[in-house]
Order: sequence, then structure tokens, then C-alpha cells
Amino acid sequence: MTERRARRVEVAAQPRHVSLGDAPGDDTAEQAPAEKAEEFEYLGILVERKHDGAPAGETWLPMGDDPSEEDDERLIAALHEAWLWTTEADRVSGTSW
Repeated sequence: MTERRARRVEVAAQPRHVSLGDAPGDDTAEQAPAEKAEEFEYLGILVERKHDGAPAGETWLPMGDDPSEEDDERLIAALHEAWLWTTEADRVSGTSW
């Protein structure tokens, strides 16, 4: 298998979850009972780079229900960077398509 074929990029819609409050390590006798942590979900797109099936890096881009032109440009830039990463070995060796 060539280096180029060993590098894959996967793109998927993937939400991220964030919890606020209820910080770990704050267990003291004087502390008030813990309040339930507030949880938020952010929609986004995950661009994951894999080398021989193992994760080699990722970029997560937040995307709302109504993406802006700026969101589109960030996604295009991330996809372009991922494409360059997949073809890096060919470009270095001078292989043409």
C-alpha cells in the first residue's frame, strides 16, 4: 500500500458536549450540595485524518442550523488542508496524478 493510500480523511457531522458547573476536585466539607451541571451541545463537523487506520489528527468546526459564509470558508479551508495532507507524499516525491 502506498503512503498516499494509507492516509484517509473522514468527514462527519458530530456534536460536542460541554458541561458547566460541578467541577471535579471541589469536595470539601463546607461546600454546598453540588448543583446539577449545565450541559450544552454544539453542532459541528469533524474532519479526522487517519494514517493506516490510526487517528493522526482532527479538526472540529462548529456549525449552526444556519451556517454563515464564514463557516463555509472555514470548512473549505479545513478540507483543503486535509486534502494536502493526504497527497503530501506524492507532492514530496514528485508523483503526478
